[in-house]
Amino acid sequence: MRFRSFIVFARFCGAAGLGVFLGAAVAGLVNIATGTAFARGSDWLTGVPVLAVLGALAGLAVAWITRRWLAPRVPRRRPLFAAAGLATLPLAAAVAQGEPTTAVAFPIMAAVVVLIVTLWVRGFRRETAQARAMMYGYGRPASR
Repeated sequence: MRFRSFIVFARFCGAAGLGVFLGAAVAGLVNIATGTAFARGSDWLTGVPVLAVLGALAGLAVAWITRRWLAPRVPRRRPLFAAAGLATLPLAAAVAQGEPTTAVAFPIMAAVVVLIVTLWVRGFRRETAQARAMMYGYGRPASR
């Protein structure tokens, strides 16, 4: 199994993008908990159903695109990703509804990006170690 640098970079960017998206969802949840998402007659609440449908469709698309390398053995993968998109897209859109939370949103997003990218690097190293072991016979007893 060969790892092309473009594919590795695309996976790395995907992991970072997932981290930004999940960080935005957490920051949006903070924005909802503090009540700033509902201030000043915000249109966010009326847009939640549309955002939920778009999030579910985006979750299905991500499940299809990443079917070979992001949790390939998870049972009921498509409904799981659709439910995750259904919940996170409206939360991520709630970030833009408040001025004071931008000071909180960016550190939360950065922390989640670091966490997700670190987990991805660990998984990638494990994947490449398994591929090297299969290709070059690491860990096999020496033939006599």
